[in-house]
Amino acid sequence: MAPAGANISSDRRNFFMSSAQLEALEKKEQQEQDPVRQQLGSPIRTKARVLGFELCDKDTAVLALASHQAKVADLKAAACVKAAVKHAGPVTSVAVLGAEYRAKGSRIAMSASWDKVIKVWAVDDPQRTLAVLTGHSDFVKCLVAHPTMPIIYSGSADKSIMFWRLPESAEALLSEQKPLEIAPFKVIKGEHTGQIYTLCLDSTTASTLYSAGSDASIRAWDSYTGVPLAATGHDLDSWHIARGQHKTNIFDCKLTENELWTASADKTAVCWDLETRTADIVLEHSTAVTAVLPIPQMGVVVTGVRDGAIYVWRISSGSPVIIREIHAHTDDVTCLRAAGRIFYSSGLDETLRKWDIKDVVEFSGGLEYIPAELKERDEQQSQTFTTATSTTNPGHSALTEEEERELAELMSDLDD
Repeated sequence: MAPAGANISSDRRNFFMSSAQLEALEKKEQQEQDPVRQQLGSPIRTKARVLGFELCDKDTAVLALASHQAKVADLKAAACVKAAVKHAGPVTSVAVLGAEYRAKGSRIAMSASWDKVIKVWAVDDPQRTLAVLTGHSDFVKCLVAHPTMPIIYSGSADKSIMFWRLPESAEALLSEQKPLEIAPFKVIKGEHTGQIYTLCLDSTTASTLYSAGSDASIRAWDSYTGVPLAATGHDLDSWHIARGQHKTNIFDCKLTENELWTASADKTAVCWDLETRTADIVLEHSTAVTAVLPIPQMGVVVTGVRDGAIYVWRISSGSPVIIREIHAHTDDVTCLRAAGRIFYSSGLDETLRKWDIKDVVEFSGGLEYIPAELKERDEQQSQTFTTATSTTNPGHSALTEEEERELAELMSDLDD
């Protein structure tokens, strides 16, 4: 309990802040009050910072929340389901097993946390934990699930990658009275020298697992055995990209058929040729890049950054160029994922937002994406506010032209 008379405040202005920090805070608060930003992307308001998410299908997503919970989001209703998976620390990552792996018709998901534990649960009944995966000695930072097999991969602050195998039948998870306790069948440690922040599987056969993190290197593994992927050249014993192009933390990685994209705190997103392990494209930003999403069918790449902005880059011809900016999130973008022509973004501003990539790319209203109907609605609201203010504000002049002239003469006499 605080002593009597203690000055307790949650207002960050009452703590020491630099001028730049105060300016940034005021800018953020103004953005949060911006009516256009409040509606852009039809936001689902999660009431907690979203650290990551995964799409189950066109109507459902699972969310990793800083409030020590994983939740299910109903994308059609634009709301979170009340039931939640509870952890003893912030939930950093979630994943969903393949559509064929179901228990009583429900998809199977998993959530990882600072509590060093991975929990397995049914999307239709998130409050019941079906299995607990233990083995990491520090925060679990990332998860990815094999699309056709009941195998899960995790990366941790303990610098290790672990492979986990669930029962062949998801129904077996329901037969246990208590959560099934599962140990990893493969542990990779000693290759990465820093925390593992991101994992991804190749998009064609899911036979290769890629990993990256705070040591700014990228490594590749056989997704079934955990053996390092062999390099095609003679300069390396195993496939890896050493620290160099990226100077610091790699936060995200995504694969297309023949390219690997990475997002880094060094303010770049990079496209790598998988065979030569060289950078084909480097997208430079003004701040840390926290998420990346290639959408090859549209010839674009989407990036999310630390200040909340989303950029759409055209890379299909000539030098990469930003063709669209989306200023909707008011805090770091944490994750970008796509399903068909729809892509979603999450942020530390406690929202999950939805975008139609075709609409964004073909938008003709300028560099910043603001749908016409939203812009018109905002202008109408502004006009309504202006009209109301002019008629009701007691400080507003309601004098006739002649009265205004008389008042000006009177003020002039006073000055004399």
